[in-house]
Amino acid sequence: MRDFSVDIIKNNNEPKNKQEILYFMDKFQLKSQFSENTTKAGSQLDHIWPNVPINEYKFGIIEAYWSNFHKPIYIAFKLPNTLSMYNKKTH
Repeated sequence: MRDFSVDIIKNNNEPKNKQEILYFMDKFQLKSQFSENTTKAGSQLDHIWPNVPINEYKFGIIEAYWSNFHKPIYIAFKLPNTLSMYNKKTH
């Protein structure tokens, strides 16, 4: 997850940079999670490329008024049920 400064939606970037990123991610079987823009200019410069099954996390874009260009993006992972400190019952 980061600002790659390469737009993978539009074809306005240097094609070599876009091809290199897509090749690298495909080589490691990573899939971009966004199909919409992540900036207010309509580009997708911020990417999330997880390596865990899709049912193990949630991701999204926050439409925030305080951001002047990039929209904040997030990824939240599920905690395993085997973590006893999170599974204690409280009375």
